[in-house]
Amino acid sequence: MSRVEPCRCAALLLVAAALAAVAPARAADLKINPPSQEEGELDLEDNSAVLANRGRSSDADQTHFGELGYGIRDYWWIEVETHWDDADNGFRPRTLDFENAVRLQPQSEYWPESAVFLEYDHAVDGQSPETATVGGLFRKDFGPSSTVLNLLFDHDLGRNALSGVRLRYAGISTWEVTDSFAPGAEFFGVPGKLPGFDRASTQDHRLGPAFAGAVEIEGLGALGYTGGYLFGLTPGAPAGTLIWRLELDIKL
Repeated sequence: MSRVEPCRCAALLLVAAALAAVAPARAADLKINPPSQEEGELDLEDNSAVLANRGRSSDADQTHFGELGYGIRDYWWIEVETHWDDADNGFRPRTLDFENAVRLQPQSEYWPESAVFLEYDHAVDGQSPETATVGGLFRKDFGPSSTVLNLLFDHDLGRNALSGVRLRYAGISTWEVTDSFAPGAEFFGVPGKLPGFDRASTQDHRLGPAFAGAVEIEGLGALGYTGGYLFGLTPGAPAGTLIWRLELDIKL
């Protein structure tokens, strides 16, 4: 081997290290969207996740979504949100997101309530990619139990974009004990790039106990809340994630 070849190898390693340093870390999106919202209802939401035990994950320590949504019709809702996290260069806003959901199938005896979901995330930090998302939102009730499932396909555009289309899922299943308390389980996962998915050891899958409920605030509306703790099921997932959601629904 000539002396030129080791120099080239060293230069390539330096370039790779520099690229890794400027590429932002990714933050998981653990939000769960419903397939429908009441017509004429305005909602203010906080969806947050904090790592309690990182494990071998490179996920952000904390991720927050502040959201403003509105039910245009009982089958169509829209939402705008800001995404904040501390994945890279400190805690700061990352994207401004625009969401639409249109219900295609109301819930029936055999079929879940089903809606098509569209989202576009516009980067505001100069490092995050733009992301387009399309997918399905589903809900099925059986007596006091209720399950919501989101199946979503993400595709990045622009700076630091990941190639291809990636699948992720999120959901929660609860059993209503009272109007203000429903224990259950929440789940989340990112199998990865289609069609073959990522290696099993690098995929992010989480599962854990959760609870949900709502209380009426006289003269204002309903305050809904969800809390939970998700355990990592794969080496690529954080070992422990604390999640909470607050939603204030105001009937206009």
